[in-house]
Amino acid sequence: MSVPDTVRHKANTVIFEEHPVLGYNYRMTDIQAAVGREQLKRLPGVVARRREIADTYKHMLADAQWIGLPHEPRYARSNWQSFCVRLPEHADQRSVMQHMLDAQIATRRGIMCAHREKTYANGRHTQLRHSEAEQDHSIILPLYVQMSETDLSMVCDELKKATRS
Repeated sequence: MSVPDTVRHKANTVIFEEHPVLGYNYRMTDIQAAVGREQLKRLPGVVARRREIADTYKHMLADAQWIGLPHEPRYARSNWQSFCVRLPEHADQRSVMQHMLDAQIATRRGIMCAHREKTYANGRHTQLRHSEAEQDHSIILPLYVQMSETDLSMVCDELKKATRS
């Protein structure tokens, strides 16, 4: 990445990282594997809590019809690794993200389009209009197991303020 995550997390302005070179890192140490095996025992509780948080987000944002909420089909169950919302057309993504950051709420762009990264461009111009629209008009809200009702309420209130027309 062009910007270390430590810099991005401490920034007072929204930073969009780039991936200028192709790279892989598949290594895991024995210690990481041992810790991971122990953490897997907590997985059912973590997923259950993340599902509760996603349900709370949906409930708290239900009155903001201008915000596109994620949908979980009847045949699937998400672990809610992230909670991505679609911003209304009139809302500028960077401005909304900056508003949230100014309120001490970290957000990220909804998706990354690999074909827009310099590494994959190769001089060819590829258009994937649906993916590009999601990258440009969606954001990921904070979602972590320790979130309180107060935290969730603050995120929802600030998102509504930032996206109202």
